[in-house]
Amino acid sequence: MADDEFRYSSGFGNEFATEAVAGSLPTGRNSPQQAPLGLYAEQLSGTAFTQPRGVNRRSWVYRILPSAKHPAFRRIDNKDLKGTPFDELEPNPNRLRWDPLPLPVESAPRDFVDGLFTVGATATSRPAMG
Repeated sequence: MADDEFRYSSGFGNEFATEAVAGSLPTGRNSPQQAPLGLYAEQLSGTAFTQPRGVNRRSWVYRILPSAKHPAFRRIDNKDLKGTPFDELEPNPNRLRWDPLPLPVESAPRDFVDGLFTVGATATSRPAMG
């Protein structure tokens, strides 16, 4: 076969750029003020924030609507698909927000530890230490 029969993905170092519609990716930059075709640019990262910059892995995605305008997810019948046993509370994949905590009462002295509170926890089951 001749070389011109193949189309190769652009990219370097195992980072590739693909597009569903020709011309939908901006050229020469990741997040222009106006993305082509009226798309919204968003960056998705699966790397821990403590990793050095050189090992961060991230993806730029260009969406028709921003992810913040995505409608709420709803439960479907997952039949035989099983996951981690969430015993106490069914996880909610939708965007969640909470109001700020009330300010502490001035008459009650507080230190750093008194000001800590739980925001979330992992979904894994671990045996009790003891």
